Amino acid sequence: MSAIGPIGAGVSGISGIASGVGGSSSVSGAAQPSGGFGKAILNGLDSVAGLEKNADNLVANMAAGGNVSISDVMAATSKANLGMSIVNEIRSRGLEAYQSIINVQV
Repeated sequence: MSAIGPIGAGVSGISGIASGVGGSSSVSGAAQPSGGFGKAILNGLDSVAGLEKNADNLVANMAAGGNVSISDVMAATSKANLGMSIVNEIRSRGLEAYQSIINVQV
């Protein structure tokens, strides 16, 4: 099994954050809670945690002399780094939005 497969699946989970923010939900009859933004954030964080765990496992396996390609290790660590960068940017933007709301004078 290639290490690229699970990593690619994790990155697509991060893009779910963007679709969860602006996505529309169909309402039929009564309003149903779908989890919304909070659930999208948690799913994204879980995906990033999975990327980091996979990268750590590949690095440890390679350090132990396992049959792991350096390109697989580099791809996994790069994807984990990108995921953390996205999480950090979302945190920064959320904090800026919160501060803007707090500074609104009524």
